[in-house]
Amino acid sequence: MSLLEVVLLCIVLAGVSYAIVAWAFKKDTEKEDRRRGAAKLASVLSRLGLKKIPEFLVDYSVGDYSGMTKKIADLAKLFLDGQDAVLVEFEAVFDSLLAAKLSSETGRAYVAAKLTDAAKAKDVAVVQDAPKAGAL
Repeated sequence: MSLLEVVLLCIVLAGVSYAIVAWAFKKDTEKEDRRRGAAKLASVLSRLGLKKIPEFLVDYSVGDYSGMTKKIADLAKLFLDGQDAVLVEFEAVFDSLLAAKLSSETGRAYVAAKLTDAAKAKDVAVVQDAPKAGAL
């Protein structure tokens, strides 16, 4: 091999190495972004009142895959064993969301409008005001 071939080979190897390292860093950044997203989602769900789902999201965000799979299995068992524990957790979420809505004037108006709509649709008194048969 001549000196020119060695120099060209070194330049090509340096370029290929740079491309591989850049690709690896990009993939690592994508994984870190997924983990950050999981941690943020866990935080939001925790603030809403959920307890079980955020636990395995936190495990994923720190890379604890064995803990994550165990918590997913526990969550699945919780759903399969019965709805009571799940409903209790969702009731807490509903209460926290309702409290958040009721804390502002706009939210209170929204809840009042929904209650009015629900009362109109389900209220038997609305049907009593309907015209009688043959009274046109």
